[in-house]
Amino acid sequence: MTNENSSSSNNEAREILFHGGIMTLLSLLSGFTTFFALAPRIALSSHTVGLLQGAMLIAIAGAWHLLNAPPKTLKILKYTLLVGFYANWVSTQLSALWSAGKSTYPINGKEMPEGATSWQDMTVSVLGFLSVLILVSAVLIILAAKNKESK
Repeated sequence: MTNENSSSSNNEAREILFHGGIMTLLSLLSGFTTFFALAPRIALSSHTVGLLQGAMLIAIAGAWHLLNAPPKTLKILKYTLLVGFYANWVSTQLSALWSAGKSTYPINGKEMPEGATSWQDMTVSVLGFLSVLILVSAVLIILAAKNKESK
């Protein structure tokens, strides 16, 4: 590995670590939304999801140097992680605040009160679909961790 690749890898790991801290902070603050959210159980889920995702981002940042993939693949991995995780957290938080996306949450959605507008439901659904990027990033992590060839 050259110094340039090492420096780039360290910068990406630091950026993921930063976002892990931001995600953790946001999720800790979102724990207070259970008091005024229209769907408090979903708000609690958002809080839990954010904490888990923040911890995962911090762990991935720590293991970033172990991933063996071309720089372009690592950049795709970084952005699929960040967009997927933030979309997942924001969709659950908005769902809790607006009581939107009843069909998105088959278990807790039954207990959600009515009242969300169609654009609120659509926003929660679109953000929920962006969460699929988390699966893409998981596959990329598996491939990069399994790859034995040098970068």
